[in-house]
Amino acid sequence: MRRRRSFAKVGTSHFRDAELESLTRKLAVAAHLSRHGAPIVAPAGGIPAGPHRWRDLTLTLLQYVEPIGEVVLEPAEAAAVLKAVHDALAAFTGPLPPFDLELADARRLLLPHRSPTLPDSDRRFPLSVIDEPEEALVGGVRVARPLHGSPHAGNWLRTTKGLLLLDFETACRGPLEWDLTALDDAAVHLFADVDLELVVLLRRMRSVCVGAKCWVEPNRAPDVREATRIHLKLLRGEPLD
Repeated sequence: MRRRRSFAKVGTSHFRDAELESLTRKLAVAAHLSRHGAPIVAPAGGIPAGPHRWRDLTLTLLQYVEPIGEVVLEPAEAAAVLKAVHDALAAFTGPLPPFDLELADARRLLLPHRSPTLPDSDRRFPLSVIDEPEEALVGGVRVARPLHGSPHAGNWLRTTKGLLLLDFETACRGPLEWDLTALDDAAVHLFADVDLELVVLLRRMRSVCVGAKCWVEPNRAPDVREATRIHLKLLRGEPLD
C-alpha cells in the first residue's frame, strides 16, 4: 500500500495573543472541508495532524500535494474555488469567531510595546483607521456566514490537483465581502449580491489589520517590511511605486 506523504507547516506568528487565530480551529475547519470534497490542502491522514509543540515551535501536519509553478490567480478560477469552499463551509457546525475580532487584534498589536519600531506619527494614523470600520459595523452586518478569513495570494497553491486554498487559522463568521477583499475587482464581480461599498470599507480594514501584524516585527523578512510600506500607502491613498 502506498503511504500518503505529509508536510509540516511551522507556525511563525509573532502575535500570540491574537484572538482570531487558532491552529486547532484551522485543522477542524480543514478536516470538515476535506470530508466535503472542497478544493483545499487537507490535514495529514493516518497520523495526528496536530497542533504539535516542538521546542518553541508549533507545527501542523498537512497532506502533501505537488505544487506546479507560481500561483497566478485568474479571477474566474479563484472565484470558483472560493465559492466551492464557502458552499462546504456552510455546513460547518463548530464555533467560529466574528470576523471583526480582527480589529481588536490589530488595536492590541499597535500598542507601543508590541510594535516598537513603528514611529508614533505612523502609529496614530492606523489607530484612527481602525475607528472607521468599528463605527460603521455597529449593529452588525446583514448576513454572517462561515468564511476562510484571509484568502490572500499567499494562501493559494497551484497543484497537480488544481488550484487549492490552505491555511484556515483565521476562519470566522462574517459577511461574504470580508473574504472578497482579498481578491481583485474582476473576481469580486463574479459573486452575486455583493455590497461594493462594504468591500471598499473592509479593504481598508484588511489593510490596517495586515499592517498591524507586519509592524510587530517588520525586519523579520524583506516581504514583511515591504508589506508595512505598501499597506501604509494604501491606507493613505498614496500611489504604490
